[in-house]
Amino acid sequence: MKRFLAVCMTLILPFYLFGCGNQTESSSVSDFTSKAAEQSSVGSKTGNEADSAETGADSESETGSDETKILVAYFSATGTTRTVAEEIAETSGGDLFEIVPAEPYSDEDLDYGNDSCRANREQNDDNARPAISNAVENIEDYDVVFIGHPIWWGKEPKIIDTFLESYDFSGKTMIDFCTSGGSGIGQSESSLKEICPDSEWLEGRRLGDSSEVAEWLESLELNTEKREESVMYITVNGRKLTADLADNSSAEALKELLKDDPLTIDMSDYSNFEKVGGLGAELPRNDEQITTEAGDLILYQGNQFVIYYDTNSWDFTRLGKIRDISQEELKELLGGGDVTVTLSLE
Repeated sequence: MKRFLAVCMTLILPFYLFGCGNQTESSSVSDFTSKAAEQSSVGSKTGNEADSAETGADSESETGSDETKILVAYFSATGTTRTVAEEIAETSGGDLFEIVPAEPYSDEDLDYGNDSCRANREQNDDNARPAISNAVENIEDYDVVFIGHPIWWGKEPKIIDTFLESYDFSGKTMIDFCTSGGSGIGQSESSLKEICPDSEWLEGRRLGDSSEVAEWLESLELNTEKREESVMYITVNGRKLTADLADNSSAEALKELLKDDPLTIDMSDYSNFEKVGGLGAELPRNDEQITTEAGDLILYQGNQFVIYYDTNSWDFTRLGKIRDISQEELKELLGGGDVTVTLSLE
């Protein structure tokens, strides 16, 4: 195996000339029926009680236990994103959750022509994380999470960052959507991916009209059948790690190998970026060009099990990825020399 040096590339991000004032939420979306009531948690309906307007989404997903569980989480300062979120929840059968700021935004806070208004100050502060007054109590139940927001100065409002950093979205399918007066989804999509790098991100979209929602959701081709949990456990130096297995014939063959009994493997260090050990069996190969990350589980040459704790690029077969462990923790756990690990399904 050869190791390639990573080439650093400077990403040229578009400079947005739109002020917050025309980015809050688009006028075309504002034509939707207003749903003014705030929703404090998943399970309550939003709607305008004054005129008994029909809500855009049911309080609870009608998806059964055999279907994918969807959450539509959104922040809406003026009501526009709320309306689109309700449409997405109704069309997808998802649960609706409004991200409610602990300190509500006043008209003065949203005076985008004033450089010192709250919204502008937050957008100019990388460390700003506005507090949220409510919480999703069962985030682990959801397979797919939509994240909705207006666009402020070309990006998501900082309260969205607060929300994403408050939960573990590893392994979930995530989808960004936004409303704005002129800007596209732009920089927000890449920003959200940086916060949740272990999620599977589908292509997001700026939505300007309710008629776009159904077509967009159809284009996403979401799997509506509940994904069967496919995990493996790796015990090393007394610590039991959980790994999500890949969706391929190689991982299925590995599960079959472990079906009756755990497998103990003696692993050696190679080139200060991986541990390698023989499986004692040949598994089908699904090789592809991969640049590894810490925690990646790889099948090499059909019979070698590899745990990566650093990067390498080559044609490998992906077997899975270890959950919830940093590169530093993994390096320390595996040590600098040989190590013995046990693979199991329980």
